[in-house]
Amino acid sequence: MAKILVIDDDITIQLVLQHLLQEEGHEVVIAREGKDGIRKAREWHPDGIICDWMMPSLDGLEVCRQVKAIPDLATTFFILLTAREEVDDLVKGLDAGADEFLSKPVEAEKLLARMRAGLRSRTLTQQLSQKSALLAALVEVQGCLLADNSTNGCYAQVISTLGRALDASHAYFWEASPDSPNLNRMRVDWFPKQYRHNARLGVQSPHSSYPPASWLQLLAKGQVIHTTAANLPASERQILEDLDIQTLVLFPVTVNGKYCGFIGCENHSRARLWDDSEMDLLRATVSAISLHLERSAAEGEKARSLAALQESEARYRAIVEDQTELICRFAPDGTITFVNDAYCRYFGISRDMARMGSLVPIIPDLTRDFYTHPVVTREHSLILPNGEVRIHQWTDRALFDDQNRLLGFQAVGQDITDRKRAEEEAIKALEKEKELLELKSRFVSMVSHEFRTPLTTILSAADLLEYYIDTWTATKNLEYIQRIQTAAVNMTNLLEDVLFIGRSEANKILFNPKPIDLSEFCQKILAEIQACLATNHLITFTEHFVNFELIHHENRNDLPKSQQPVLAFMDEKLLQQIIGNLVSNSLKYSPIDGRVEFHLIWGKSEVKIAVKDNGIGIPTEELPHLFESFYRAKNTADIPGTGLGLAIVKRSVDVHGGEISVESELGIGTTFTVTLPLISLSS
Repeated sequence: MAKILVIDDDITIQLVLQHLLQEEGHEVVIAREGKDGIRKAREWHPDGIICDWMMPSLDGLEVCRQVKAIPDLATTFFILLTAREEVDDLVKGLDAGADEFLSKPVEAEKLLARMRAGLRSRTLTQQLSQKSALLAALVEVQGCLLADNSTNGCYAQVISTLGRALDASHAYFWEASPDSPNLNRMRVDWFPKQYRHNARLGVQSPHSSYPPASWLQLLAKGQVIHTTAANLPASERQILEDLDIQTLVLFPVTVNGKYCGFIGCENHSRARLWDDSEMDLLRATVSAISLHLERSAAEGEKARSLAALQESEARYRAIVEDQTELICRFAPDGTITFVNDAYCRYFGISRDMARMGSLVPIIPDLTRDFYTHPVVTREHSLILPNGEVRIHQWTDRALFDDQNRLLGFQAVGQDITDRKRAEEEAIKALEKEKELLELKSRFVSMVSHEFRTPLTTILSAADLLEYYIDTWTATKNLEYIQRIQTAAVNMTNLLEDVLFIGRSEANKILFNPKPIDLSEFCQKILAEIQACLATNHLITFTEHFVNFELIHHENRNDLPKSQQPVLAFMDEKLLQQIIGNLVSNSLKYSPIDGRVEFHLIWGKSEVKIAVKDNGIGIPTEELPHLFESFYRAKNTADIPGTGLGLAIVKRSVDVHGGEISVESELGIGTTFTVTLPLISLSS
């Protein structure tokens, strides 16, 4: 049922339209002139408006123009009733924002049909607008968190973006106490302008009433709280009513798997729960904040380690300034003649032992030209008597007398083991940062490319529907509406893939194994894929059995009943991801009349799934990178794809505790083999 506003100064037409629309099941409100109609439109927010063109004081054209100028009413389906059918009049109506024209006298069936079509189009537009807004909010949140390396610098912006996108009355990020999940403080919060007078202080004590302690315990266990005040017990409902909260959602935040607080959103003016798309945005935002907190914690630890290293280096410099370097001297023939106390203490030997050559870590380079290269610096690894390996840097200087005759050599050594190890750690950190930057670059490139095509399809189809919906047949109009729906579904599937990768990076993949008939399950998925194919591809299914004596069979009836495979114990959703992505990839990279072979191979304690195609194959040098997120082989540039399918397969296999391998030859084909543990229900 929709809300329809009728604006007409003719009481007969008012009654006729009211009767027709109410018979159709709509709620109808009447306005007798233009100004009254605009006022009621502002107050009531109708889904559709039927307005007469010719009215006193304010005509239908001006009413349409003013209504369409109101942001909240811009998408309202607007029909102008007119006895004028001149082209100039139609142009004026379109310029004013009218969506439809009907001539008087009104034909009932035509009016109802146009209204139904307009309301459907408005609904699709609103749904698309909502998903676009949620996606834009997610991109803004991700961009803010990726660009900000501080621990608190951008959370206020993230929470405000989330609150606006979810149309909340209050949004906030509460931080849990490290010692007790019942002790919380408000880290950041946000109110829209109309609710800022309701701003509350954050809870600082476990004795505060909101949130209830029982809720905090549930959040600490990873549970999401999403409810209306009306659905709660009396004591908890009273707490929300005192705070003017009608609906709320609280989502736990974890850092490295440990609960650290929650993100909350409230509705004060209406008792509407958030839908799946909005919950997906909230879930993705929480995951992004968790990753940002983990990154901030890692960077904080890195900063503390660097500070500790710098402090250590400062202490070491002080020791050097106090002449505690390892100093030794040699005769021109390389015989050691002197070592200082620091040298003896460091190596745990006496001067006599050093002169006897008990432990001499460096000998001067007697082959060099001492006059051209009087000073050389080199690094040297040494195993101490306690077995510890240390790295030293030695500066070897040739010593001359006044006649420029060689007197001998002096070597000054420093232990640089810690510095070298720190440099190695820094190099590793830089390599990791480089990998993260490359992953970000791939993500941005993939999203901008993969979302552009469905968005272009949606916009072009919507534009064509806007201008030709009256002239096209219902079948053709439906075709373009289905294009919009298909593009929206593709965008949703892509977003789901990205969120799956995000959940896997954060170790948030749910694993719910249960007993299934694996053979029947595989054949069902293959049949569904085959039925949806628009090409001549053929998918074949074969089942193989290896009994305990390692004899191959092609039919389970050939096996003794005691050796027939039992039901597999696996997660259906993850298994569908594995099979669907592998088979879809094989179809995508095979000729249009190619054949994909699906083999189910039963063993005693494991089952293998082998998917073989005769497609383009994969270059050998690219096989090690095949399961990385957003990675695509160089010979697939002309074939659409996101580079997420095999990454999802790998993560789904890992969750099952299985393995995946690939064999491929360019121009011949590829075989993926997944090995999953088989758990017997009787074991």
